[in-house]
Amino acid sequence: QAVEKESDDGNKRFTFNGMSPDEVALVQIADDVGMSFISRVRKTAGNTSDIIVRGPGTSQRNFTVLHELAFSSDRKRMSVIVKHKGSIWCITKGADSVMEGLLTEPFTEACAADLGTFSRQGLRTLIVGMRTIEQAEFDAWSAEYTTARNLIDDTKEDTMAEVGAQLEKNLKFIGVTAVEDRLQDGVPEAISTIKEAGIRLWVLTGDKTETAVDIAKSCRLFSDETTMAYAVLAEDAKDAEDKLLKAHSMLDGKTDTGLVLDGQTLLHALANQECRKIIYELGVVSRSCICSRLSPMQKLELVKLVRQQNKMAITLAIGDGANDVPMIQGAHVGISIRGKEGTQAVQASDIAIS
Repeated sequence: QAVEKESDDGNKRFTFNGMSPDEVALVQIADDVGMSFISRVRKTAGNTSDIIVRGPGTSQRNFTVLHELAFSSDRKRMSVIVKHKGSIWCITKGADSVMEGLLTEPFTEACAADLGTFSRQGLRTLIVGMRTIEQAEFDAWSAEYTTARNLIDDTKEDTMAEVGAQLEKNLKFIGVTAVEDRLQDGVPEAISTIKEAGIRLWVLTGDKTETAVDIAKSCRLFSDETTMAYAVLAEDAKDAEDKLLKAHSMLDGKTDTGLVLDGQTLLHALANQECRKIIYELGVVSRSCICSRLSPMQKLELVKLVRQQNKMAITLAIGDGANDVPMIQGAHVGISIRGKEGTQAVQASDIAIS
């Protein structure tokens, strides 16, 4: 949504609101350089909508959004199918781990270096790609997608994702976006207080490892004095166990400790009972833990792991988005934060705050 307001210097400027903070940031920066989102009007018939963009200068361009392929934690991307001056385009944005395989060419060295730099700065990165679609291809695909969307059985979501993915391939690389995930006031102080009370904090996130660690440091989950241990990028169950044991030996007996795990390692470790026991023991010897690149179900599995390994433990999960719903429902106490990530977490929680 775009709202035109008068700024302090007397000029009229647009301010933007939306469910996705990264999309709001991108639309805002486009407006800053003279490409302004003016309006979006949904048509009464069908699922299409018209978008008006102004700029450069006073010229206006109209785009018709024919379909939206929604983001999900499994897809890790979203797309829009748009029509402009008779041409149809598929524009896709998503995590680099998924997007690279959908591009016509792999990332260049410069792109990979920029992604690493942005992640170490704690910025959330997205890859944007696009391709043109012939009218005949679109017509055939649209009919198949409409059929999938009208299903009423348990296969609907999987079928829609499968059909949607047919267009999200052979994309031309457009660029990388990096958006700051700014902390609210008081977050570092609050986390420091919680840690001093003896409560162990685990941050379960879908972010890249570098991004998650940098944010953890900025909010005082980890300090400069924290002894860090990493168990990431395991190739199989044996490799996962070896890395977990090495991390345990590094942290055991120390006071200010931090652990970093990733989804790839947990994929192998959570299926192994011995590894599950080691993960719990690592949770006991570490004051704080970051688990990066996790799916919603992996978040749930970690909550279940704690409850299974220690029947006396009390688990509390806090989240703000749909990706956090399984974790919130799996803990003894589920708390949701009502913010810019929708209301799914609020509806699934025991307690909601805003």
